[in-house]
Amino acid sequence: MSAILRAATERDAALLAQLHRECFEEKWDEASLHSVLTHPATSAFIAGDAAANDLQAFIAIQTFADEAEILTLGTAPTARRKGLAKSLLFHAAAHAAEYGARTIFLEVAETNAAAAALYAGAGFAIVGRRKSYYRGEAGQGIDALRLSAALPLAAGRGIVR
Repeated sequence: MSAILRAATERDAALLAQLHRECFEEKWDEASLHSVLTHPATSAFIAGDAAANDLQAFIAIQTFADEAEILTLGTAPTARRKGLAKSLLFHAAAHAAEYGARTIFLEVAETNAAAAALYAGAGFAIVGRRKSYYRGEAGQGIDALRLSAALPLAAGRGIVR
């Protein structure tokens, strides 16, 4: 695969909404993503297969003063385990650091083992929990783990429980 990485713009909102539906139970619609993409503190990046002109992964991050928050990071089910999410995570974190962020935060469903492994490899630590933050397929509450890491990210530090 010939991976591409570029900044996302509001023109990508429809494609990102489609990909978000493939990635998550709680789906963001085109209007929500357009709002995120046009917010002045938001940076978003996409990756995919350049040969097929196919969007496969995306990240949106907001930076305020010395903190950044990952709003969403998703990879199409058919493109997982290819390093796209990791590339986007490190790229967005470096971008936030360039704009003065010293710490990065995010929430992840405690049931999302693949994402937990990605964040562990990037040095995130658990700093809190949000009870029933997400809804599962049957409507049940799923806790969110609140994770944080110092910037720049350093691979291999692992999630500290």
